[in-house]
Amino acid sequence: MKLIGTYLSPYARRVAAALISRGMPFEHEAVNGYREFEIASRYNPVAKVPSLVLDDGEVLIDSTAILDYLNELTPSAPLIPAGSSARRTTLKLAAIGYGVYEQATSLSFRGREVPEIEAKRWKAQIFGGLRALDEAARDGGPLRATPMDAAAITAIVAVEYLARTNPDLEALPAIPALAALAAEYRDAPPFALTRAAA
Repeated sequence: MKLIGTYLSPYARRVAAALISRGMPFEHEAVNGYREFEIASRYNPVAKVPSLVLDDGEVLIDSTAILDYLNELTPSAPLIPAGSSARRTTLKLAAIGYGVYEQATSLSFRGREVPEIEAKRWKAQIFGGLRALDEAARDGGPLRATPMDAAAITAIVAVEYLARTNPDLEALPAIPALAALAAEYRDAPPFALTRAAA
């Protein structure tokens, strides 16, 4: 398999972290969809990353769809649990983390260009998502499940992405359980090997 997308993208990074967490070998082509539109569009008609090129040449797009595919390959250590309640919880928490990515990106790239009320809404969405993830990261919470699932991977990537793109928000004091979870896994291979250079 070959993963297309720079680890500056939290979407590509969460796929890479999932692959590494399950010991699945892959090649990596660090394409930036913003700067390398032509290359990204070879894999995805809307030139977004990530894309995952399978060994037979099929190309999967969108990190959520890719994680769903990877989940099919790892039944003994699922990224998304099979039980309906656990599955819904994992998907919900992963969607919240995905939403944090989206709003953090908007704030980072466009925060100075939009009316203050818009930037405030993005910040409120970010902190709302982080508080929900923080609750789930407490002892015994679903983000503490083992093996680490798609929700925990997405949440940890969200914490690091937010710190990188919007350091002025100083979010960590407001999310102690989630910050602790991210710190615990900071040097684990899924995150250490996918952290983009500063």
